[in-house]
Amino acid sequence: MRAVIPQNEKYLRDACGSAITDGACVIDHDHVAGYARLDLGPHCVGPGSAYWDGWFNVTRTRSEHPLRDKVLKDNLVQLLRGGRS
Repeated sequence: MRAVIPQNEKYLRDACGSAITDGACVIDHDHVAGYARLDLGPHCVGPGSAYWDGWFNVTRTRSEHPLRDKVLKDNLVQLLRGGRS
């Protein structure tokens, strides 16, 4: 993923304030789990651009094309944390 410019860091927090990264497992407003996809390719605006408005895709699998499924914003998702013992 490209570097995040400081003005876009505010968009990379979920509803509870946890940091959202590319590939992070999240649950959306419909209570469906998926993966946040921030890097959409070389010709798409992302968190490394001053033109990015904070919207990103959430896909069902990590290998699914990032331009499929839902388009969401930071406050519409919650980061899922999996604990390992």
